[in-house]
Amino acid sequence: PVPKQEVVRTVGPVSSCLCFHSQPYPDPVQRPPIASSTPLTRTEPSVIPAARNEPIGLKASDFLPAVKNQSQMELVDEEAMSQIRKGHETMCVVLTSRHKNLDTVRAVWSTGDIKNSVDSAVAINDLSVVVDLLNIVNQKASLWKLDLCTIVLPQIEKLLQSKYESYVQTGCSSLKLILQRFLPLITDILAAPPSVGVDITREERLHKCKLCYKQLKNISNIVKDKSGLSGRHGSAFRELHLLMAVLE
Repeated sequence: PVPKQEVVRTVGPVSSCLCFHSQPYPDPVQRPPIASSTPLTRTEPSVIPAARNEPIGLKASDFLPAVKNQSQMELVDEEAMSQIRKGHETMCVVLTSRHKNLDTVRAVWSTGDIKNSVDSAVAINDLSVVVDLLNIVNQKASLWKLDLCTIVLPQIEKLLQSKYESYVQTGCSSLKLILQRFLPLITDILAAPPSVGVDITREERLHKCKLCYKQLKNISNIVKDKSGLSGRHGSAFRELHLLMAVLE
């Protein structure tokens, strides 16, 4: 015979199990999705904004020495200042070089020869200097001549493809000015019948117009590709694309 206590233990769980299965199953509870602990990766923007309120994905730890243990988590003042000075010295070299280049351009500018001053800026092979000069020239439409267009247009082609928003904006402003003031003149001269006899001045003007037209055709492909962008960049390129419709 089985002891009474063992019988009670055996019957107890079975009865509770039977009672549980006799009840209907509850409806499944809709649980909210569990947030993933994996951080979203931030991609570097293709264009660096001219004005921004926060760093673009920069981590201070990337520019500091690797920490070996917890006791080294906080840098002492001397080490922190040493890291700051490294970037400071590099920036001083950049600004000193730009100041020297701008002094060279200003010396030529002071002679009143705008074409040679732009030539000197282009010869330096520093787009930042070209941008600084164009920002001044763009404010004075009377300074623009056909000679200047032949020099500036190759630089505009580079500026429009830059990752810096300020460079793109300057390039768009210069290109818009050229299209509004010189494109009708260029197309009229190219469409005119050849002159009778020798006209050196006209031949030189015709050569400049052909050169500008060729450069504008190259730039029009860039403008067309970027006209589909959204935001301020897209609207600027769409406006330029409309102005360049006669080139297609």
